[in-house]
Amino acid sequence: MEPSMEYCLAQVLQKDVGKRLQVGQELIDYFSDKQKSTDLEHDQTMLDKMVDGLATSWVNSSNYKVRL
Repeated sequence: MEPSMEYCLAQVLQKDVGKRLQVGQELIDYFSDKQKSTDLEHDQTMLDKMVDGLATSWVNSSNYKVRL
């Protein structure tokens, strides 16, 4: 199953640090592949939530591995 924007947002917003670490590369792959991430351009609200979630819960995380 290919990840969708909704799936990625749910992964970004989860609290479990272990799962965040596991999904990081999957998110990078999703965002990097224009064929997989066609919905990024069509749903600006979801993209805004994704960026906000990454900025607030990952960048400000107390776990240095999640921040990286």
